[in-house]
Amino acid sequence: MTDAVGIRLDKETLKAVDRLGEEESTDRSTIIRKLLKKGFEEYHKERAAQAYREGKVTLTEAAHRAGISLWDFQHYMVDKGFVSSYSIEDMMDEVHVLGR
Repeated sequence: MTDAVGIRLDKETLKAVDRLGEEESTDRSTIIRKLLKKGFEEYHKERAAQAYREGKVTLTEAAHRAGISLWDFQHYMVDKGFVSSYSIEDMMDEVHVLGR
C-alpha cells in the first residue's frame, strides 16, 4: 500500500517536471516518483562510495549497501574518478598467501 505525501515545489521545478511528463506522456506524480527513486538509488551509491573511500566498509559491503552488484559498484567507482591504491604487489601477496 502506498501513502500520499504532499510537497511544495518551486515553479521552475514544476515546469521541468511537467516537461518531462509531456516527453514521457505521463503524469506529474509518476515523474516525481521516478525522479525520487533515481535520487534514492544515487544517494545510496554515493554514501556507500564515501564509506568505502573512508575505509569504513569493504568493497563488497559498499556494493551491498548501494544495492548493486560488486561489478556494477566497481564501474560506478571508476566512473566517479576513484583510483584504487591496490597494487600489483598487493595482488601478488594475496596470490602467494592463497597458494599456501
